[in-house]
Amino acid sequence: MPVASAHSPSTKARAKRVRSIRSLRRGDIVEARSGGTIYFHGEVQDTAPGLSTVWIRDESTGQRTAASMDDFTLWKL
Repeated sequence: MPVASAHSPSTKARAKRVRSIRSLRRGDIVEARSGGTIYFHGEVQDTAPGLSTVWIRDESTGQRTAASMDDFTLWKL
């Protein structure tokens, strides 16, 4: 798992929590958070609503990572 980063106040203020993977589309910018910490931040590459999973191209590493709503809260920027 990548190194977590703290929230910046500007990111927190404009982010909207994702309640359903179905609301996300390729190209959306999202954050995967857990316990108040951002673990992934980047562009949605693909979604699997049946698995509650989204694949994110992380901006800091360039790696494509799967994030499950079972493990993270997702926030659309």
